[in-house]
Amino acid sequence: MNNFTTKVPFSGRMALLAIILSVFAFVGQANADEFSPTIAKHHQIIEEQLAENDHALESTLQSEFDAQVEDSEQEFMQLACTAHGMDFDDTTGVCFE
Repeated sequence: MNNFTTKVPFSGRMALLAIILSVFAFVGQANADEFSPTIAKHHQIIEEQLAENDHALESTLQSEFDAQVEDSEQEFMQLACTAHGMDFDDTTGVCFE
């Protein structure tokens, strides 16, 4: 039987590097906790801006839609009046002879 043993030499440099990396990770996490309220405030500001922009876009689209509907109604009434041999009054929106 062959017995194979592997020796892992202890390296002081590797241990020191591992300790330094652990300290940086711990300190980095501590600093990240300090920024959390600031980040939350920025997220709140972004959400408020998005809500305002959505509302403005909806208002613009609704006003454009209303104008298009009104134009289509006027055009339809004018065609309907003309088809029945009448004239269309733009101000009152009715057909007359």
